[in-house]
Amino acid sequence: MAKRTRRYSLYTKKLRRFGYWRAIAAALCVLAVALSIVFAFQHRARTDAVAKLPKPVPATPAAKLLAARAYGLAAGSSLTALSDQELNNRLQAMSDLGVQWVRYDFDWSLIQPDRSSTYNWATYDKLVTASNKHHLQVLGILDYTPAWARTAGCDSSQCAPAKTDEFAAFAGAVVHHYASQNIHAWEIWNEPNSKDFWKPTANPAAYTALLQRSYLAIKAEDAGAYVMTGGLSPQATNGSSYAPVDFLTALYQHGAQQYLDGVADHPYTFPISPTNTADHAWNQMAAESSSLRAVMKTNGDEQKRIWITEFGSPTGGPGAISTIAAPNLDQHPYKVDEALQAKILTDALALYKSYSWAGPFFVYSLQDAGTSQSTNENFFGLRRYDGTLKPAYGIYQQAAQSISSSL
Repeated sequence: MAKRTRRYSLYTKKLRRFGYWRAIAAALCVLAVALSIVFAFQHRARTDAVAKLPKPVPATPAAKLLAARAYGLAAGSSLTALSDQELNNRLQAMSDLGVQWVRYDFDWSLIQPDRSSTYNWATYDKLVTASNKHHLQVLGILDYTPAWARTAGCDSSQCAPAKTDEFAAFAGAVVHHYASQNIHAWEIWNEPNSKDFWKPTANPAAYTALLQRSYLAIKAEDAGAYVMTGGLSPQATNGSSYAPVDFLTALYQHGAQQYLDGVADHPYTFPISPTNTADHAWNQMAAESSSLRAVMKTNGDEQKRIWITEFGSPTGGPGAISTIAAPNLDQHPYKVDEALQAKILTDALALYKSYSWAGPFFVYSLQDAGTSQSTNENFFGLRRYDGTLKPAYGIYQQAAQSISSSL
């Protein structure tokens, strides 16, 4: 009897266990159905949001001409504080180098520092007039949020705009003001895949919405404009920033394809050469697979170009230094000597010239910003702070003037 009872109790336990598992399985099925409904609604919401946007105007032949191979200098925000004479000297130095392009910010926080209903054009009117005087085409970067347009609690101009439509209105106003002054090429933000430039964390969905609205606002003012992503920064995907490939993949997933004429990238590789086979930013741009170029091909955008809107190497700053003879890679150097700076640029230019899909190439920057060794940001120049030339200057001049002589 005891054995039978035990046998019966074991059988009962099995039935109960079977019942438990069946209940768990049923619950998982319900959860799966619920999640599929949620994901379907999210996908439909994204699709509907894109469908509600007006159909964008395709890039005109004039806009496509802007993407031809050429050379430029990335100046960022370094020109706005210069005196008239200093600005003239700096732009003349660019012209003497032979470049065709200059890239700089059109900083929202300077143009509309106080409110959305007024504009202060004085700084950029001076800058654009001087650029045209020196026959330099301008690649404008629309970026950086004034305090009144930021999300609550965010205290930096690198904060993402609180309202996409406010930024788009700013973008449209800038293009309306400067299209008649021969500015037709625009980046939307700078390094939006980095938490340092899209605070508090990079957000491809939010950036896509900004890109879409800005693209439409720009095209409404200048149908011949060429609009591209903000230059993507070398990053790893880590929850607050995105690797360029992951970020661009996400942009396509969120519906960016019809709202970009090209992609901008910053494929810095220092202290190694872009010809190195390591998984560095240049290969993440140009390789046959797992690259920006591959993502564009997958999405049917192989005809669009990648603009290299920043590239360079610092020749000073804290820590170990890398040289051709002693790379010192085990010490993780964040600066190179001038000979290695020249070699890295030489190798980059050779690769660039071999690409049929590349837009203009921009070196960051013309001249060192300072002499303090506290940061390598002071030492990216082709010229030293005192204006004397580094070896890389002559290498870039030869490349730039080879284009200028054919114009």
